[in-house]
Amino acid sequence: MRPDSPLALSTEDRILLYFSDFRNLEDRFVLPQAVTQKAIAFAAGVQRKHLSRYLDEMVHDGYLVETKAHIEGEKQRMFAYYLAPRGWERANAIKQRLATIRVPVVVAGVPKEMSLEEIDRATSVHLTFSDIIREAMTVDRLDLEYLEGIDDRRKRAMDERVKRLEEFTRAVMIAWKDGRVTATERLLVEQLRENLGISREEQQRIESEVMEDVLENRTGIYAAVAEEALEDGPITEDERELLEALRKKLGLSSRDVRAIESEIGKAES
Repeated sequence: MRPDSPLALSTEDRILLYFSDFRNLEDRFVLPQAVTQKAIAFAAGVQRKHLSRYLDEMVHDGYLVETKAHIEGEKQRMFAYYLAPRGWERANAIKQRLATIRVPVVVAGVPKEMSLEEIDRATSVHLTFSDIIREAMTVDRLDLEYLEGIDDRRKRAMDERVKRLEEFTRAVMIAWKDGRVTATERLLVEQLRENLGISREEQQRIESEVMEDVLENRTGIYAAVAEEALEDGPITEDERELLEALRKKLGLSSRDVRAIESEIGKAES
């Protein structure tokens, strides 16, 4: 989309416009996938690795509300978002401004100009202003026939996302197969996470599920990791931080881990 296009919007405005189609979310116990980070990134045309920064700023500025909620089809709660009153005010202003703008489109090979509302009415699928803006970001002239396939493209994008998550899950399972993750394995998992566009929240969720499903001996897992940390002398501050995170993930008490480390110390002395 050209910078001077009447449809050109900032990333924040595209996100607000997307959320303007979701009402009364604050009253729901289970929220839709559409208000999670992976769906927001696709809908607003934002790379996932950059999205968190925008969302954090918009929450801080009072445009969005962040909540950790039950999500349709997910086992664990995830971060989700919806418009705050200030966000609704700005989103509605954006929609009013866009509603009457006429943009170049192609209908059955014939170029013409239509408003966003007319474009929606002319297609057999329901289009939101956010849909049209995202599709217009890479072209100078919208094609109604291309817009008809928006649902299929959204599904393919989501399917691709699922494949990336499955690939990352397999890598995490391999890393944890012996009950501990070496520094090299952790580095490789982190690089894969970045390459696949997996958020840290999703990484934590996946690792928790892997540990729950694959690793049954909680005491043995902690002992193996602690033993490695103690091999080269007293546990460092960084190692203690990692062990504390592992303790919490495994559901062990502080008393449990003190006993484990004490036994390791006796064995090595």
